[in-house]
Amino acid sequence: MGIGADFLEAYGRVQADAGLGEGASPVRDLASWKGFVAACAEGYDDALPDYFHDLRVRDAIERGLVAESLVGMEGFGDFSRAVRVIDERFREIATVRISLADPSAFSWWCHVVPGRGGDDFADGLRRHFGVTIKIIEG
Repeated sequence: MGIGADFLEAYGRVQADAGLGEGASPVRDLASWKGFVAACAEGYDDALPDYFHDLRVRDAIERGLVAESLVGMEGFGDFSRAVRVIDERFREIATVRISLADPSAFSWWCHVVPGRGGDDFADGLRRHFGVTIKIIEG
């Protein structure tokens, strides 16, 4: 992936301006998103609050995708394509829809969860959203 120094720096500024502090990296965020999706594919095995915390990396990525200051920069296209690939994998895995109180306040990746997970995750989904997923053996 061809992400140059200017894109890295500008992405960090976008995230810092959003209050995420210094040192945000598109490479690190992509790796985190990919790792999260891989964990979901195996069956998410943490508690429901952890799931939504881990999912926040996709929010940061979206800030980078929609930031006018980044669009068109060298590296933006590679970054965008890499996100699309991981997003498609997540869409294949996260097939269980959940009902949110204000759906318009959340992006598409918050409206779905993986169909497999650990006991705690499954229990949280059942209690909070009334959905049932397959429980993986730990």
